[in-house]
Amino acid sequence: MAAGSLSQGQRQLFSLARAILRRRVRSRVLFGASSSGSESTHGEGGYGGGGGGGGGVTPAGKARGEGGILLLDEVSSSVDRDTDRAVQAIIEREFKGYTVVMVSHRLEAVMDFDRVIVMDSGRVVEAGPPRRLVEVEGGRFRDLWLVGNEE
Repeated sequence: MAAGSLSQGQRQLFSLARAILRRRVRSRVLFGASSSGSESTHGEGGYGGGGGGGGGVTPAGKARGEGGILLLDEVSSSVDRDTDRAVQAIIEREFKGYTVVMVSHRLEAVMDFDRVIVMDSGRVVEAGPPRRLVEVEGGRFRDLWLVGNEE
C-alpha cells in the first residue's frame, strides 16, 4: 500500500474498480467517491458525483447488474491518455448493456459513444453522434476537437 494521500485521479480509478467489483458480485449497495475523496454509500438510483468537482462513479442500475445507468463525472480528468484509454476499455467491457452518462472535457474519451451533448453555460448547444459532429464545419464539438488535438 502506498504512503501518502491519493490523487483525485487515483480516487476516481479506485471508485471505478469498486463499482466493477460490486457489479460482479451483484451487490445492491453501490459505492462511489465524492469529490472530497470520502467514500459514500448510495442506494439504487443514487449518484456519487462530486457536484462538479469530478470523481463520481455510480452504477445506478437494476438489481443483479442487469443493465442500468453508469454515471461518470470526469472519471479520467486527472490521468494520462494511456490510462484514459485503459479506463475506457474497462468501461466498455464491464458495463456492456448499460447506458453510460459521462461528463468529460477530454473529447477523445467520448468518440465511440453513440451520442454526445455539448453544453455551454448549462444550455445544450449541439447534440449527436460524435463522429458526425466532428465533421460539422463551424460546429462547437468540432471547434473543441480541433483545439484539443493541436500538436
